[in-house]
Amino acid sequence: MVDLGAFLEETGRESEAAFEGQKRILSFQQYVESFCATPERFGRSAAQYLLDAFDHYGTEEVPGIGGKVRRFKLFNAPFDEGRRKLYGYEEAQNTVYSILRRFAATGRADRLILIHGPNGSGKTSFIDLVVRAIEHYSTLDEGALFRINWIFTERLEGKESVGFGARDTPSDTLAFVDENLISCKIVSELRESPIFLLPPTARAKLFDQLLAEAGDNEKRVERLKGAFLREGTLSSKSKVIYEGLLTAYRGDWEKVVRHVQIERYYVSKRFRVGAAVVEPQQSVDAAVRPLNFDAGVSLPPFLQGRTLLEMHGELADGAGGLVEFSDMLKRPLEMNKYLLNTCERGSVSVSGEVMHLNTVFLGTCNAKYLTAFKSSPDFTSFKGRLELVRMGYLREWKKEREIYREFLGELAGTRHVAPHTLDIAALWAVLTRLRKPESGDFSSEVSGLVSRLTPLQKAVLYGEGRLPEGLSGEEQKALWAATAKLRDEFNEAFSEFEEFTCSAYEGRRGASSREVMSLLADAARLPDRGCLSPLAVLESVSEILKDPSLYDFLRLVPDEGYQDADGLTEDAYEQYFNWVLVEAYDSMELIAEGEFGRRVEEYFRHAKAYVAGEKVENPRTGSYENPSEEVLGGMEKLIDLQEESDAFRRNLMTQIAAFSLEHPGEKLKYEVIFPDLFARLRASYYRQQEPALETLARHIIAADTENDALVPAHERPRVVRTLANMRERHGYCDQCTREVLSFILRKLAER
Repeated sequence: MVDLGAFLEETGRESEAAFEGQKRILSFQQYVESFCATPERFGRSAAQYLLDAFDHYGTEEVPGIGGKVRRFKLFNAPFDEGRRKLYGYEEAQNTVYSILRRFAATGRADRLILIHGPNGSGKTSFIDLVVRAIEHYSTLDEGALFRINWIFTERLEGKESVGFGARDTPSDTLAFVDENLISCKIVSELRESPIFLLPPTARAKLFDQLLAEAGDNEKRVERLKGAFLREGTLSSKSKVIYEGLLTAYRGDWEKVVRHVQIERYYVSKRFRVGAAVVEPQQSVDAAVRPLNFDAGVSLPPFLQGRTLLEMHGELADGAGGLVEFSDMLKRPLEMNKYLLNTCERGSVSVSGEVMHLNTVFLGTCNAKYLTAFKSSPDFTSFKGRLELVRMGYLREWKKEREIYREFLGELAGTRHVAPHTLDIAALWAVLTRLRKPESGDFSSEVSGLVSRLTPLQKAVLYGEGRLPEGLSGEEQKALWAATAKLRDEFNEAFSEFEEFTCSAYEGRRGASSREVMSLLADAARLPDRGCLSPLAVLESVSEILKDPSLYDFLRLVPDEGYQDADGLTEDAYEQYFNWVLVEAYDSMELIAEGEFGRRVEEYFRHAKAYVAGEKVENPRTGSYENPSEEVLGGMEKLIDLQEESDAFRRNLMTQIAAFSLEHPGEKLKYEVIFPDLFARLRASYYRQQEPALETLARHIIAADTENDALVPAHERPRVVRTLANMRERHGYCDQCTREVLSFILRKLAER
């Protein structure tokens, strides 16, 4: 039985220990001591704080369109076990980080960061992760945040000298006074840095001394020289109290700061501390009101008769952190005009009072609203105060796939999910978002290559970094070098859609992740399927294609395969066929295991000798002979080589040499270096084995059904082995194996 008394006593001790360990309450001297030890942590603007949070969680290199790209781990939600992480959008992450760096360098966030894109493109999720990150960061020692509280007892303690050094004990400061003895406690709602309590000249002197001791600590030097620490001021309310105390104590500054309590606070969106959201329907984001005290609260004499004003509203709630303007452009522009000066000057004028804010402003808006806003006369005024960050739909299907993984797990429940269900959903979504390249934007060497790119080839290039099959070595190099330009080709494009001119960057239109989730839900409800499969998803896609009025991307004008929803759905079927055909052949074991690798190894052994002008050892006789044209030519015939064989072989050796330079000491993996070669070889073998596949597939479909008698006895072991291989190697159940094999037979019959 639980000893409740002991449990509660232990909980109390742990709470007290945590409170002390977190330094929840400090005197001003203790705060200054901590500041001097690490000014880079105790003297940060809101922009610098966000920047430090980005840096705290670190970065990683991940695949991107055209090569590796930096990703900030903050967006992996490491502080929340990866829940509700953001997939993709590395470009937006790096753009926001660069903006924050500039803000931090100048000491003020003088522009509003406006994240724009179509509905369902992750804008709100982006900001939500930043908020969740700083909430967690503020609980850590390196992310500690502090604000000023003014503490008063029944009378001014005017006789004693507060003093510093040995005299700074709990009895020399009101920071630790028993709450029962406090007659009045005034909190600074704008959470300005407590270091601003030092007079400007004293502050500058302290900073110069710390700079002399900073050595090569670049971060420390940068902070101590920065405008935020040197030019920052107390809030209006704190300034009134500070000046009143200074007058009451006849200039004795040490007695003034005796009334200062430094309290640690934690960012919380829920409790509106250091993070706030302004919804589009709200009209007032900030206001001031007289500071009211509860009955019985006794103000010090020097404050009686003075009007103390406090700021309230979302701008006050977000002070010291960030304020998000959700769907900003849905609000009347008049309600946003005050942001011009607020962002540029770092202050807001409310009811005649100027309130200085240390805040990063972020906003979200739909791409359509932004386009309309740009045509407004007011846009000129706003333009210089905005930092635009675009977030279109993802164009990398493997990243898109991860968006649906958790959703699909909840949706399917105990129902089996067939392999490639997420792959097909994500691939189809990305296909709807791609645009046909304009060959005139590229050099003559590349224009022909990009003009021939099909939507599926472009999706594979973006999502897997895999070039189209059948290109020569020189063509592969040229197209890969042009991938970044291909990615950015439409960044500044505009086009007319249904009598409305708007942005037309790639990823601006297409199926959103929300719409794909709806499709997955529809597929899960299909009554005649035991498994949730890619074919069920594509069946749901076919249903929405019947009504183009549902989604605007269904009404786009087809452009040689692009923006053609029906044709793109057929592309998804084709890619699914390619995937499952490989798995079926592998499970049926119609081709000897390792045959591809053995054939390729032998080819490269002879090709290397051919290019180097050397001989190769005959494994049977041990003698050295000229490279075999039978081995070389046989392989090149299998892959249907179109270019000149000598150039092809030399290009292969060049690629191997480049791989070895980039991966010193790493074993050559031909399937990784030359996926196109393996794909063409595999296709050749498959063509030869196609009749055997069809026969075995029919037997598997018939087995254990009313047609079971059609399966010959000698074939039953192969049927059982294939079903087991499909389960164990590729994750199919027997039901979806039969569905896949039926699909393969239909596709083969259509060819």
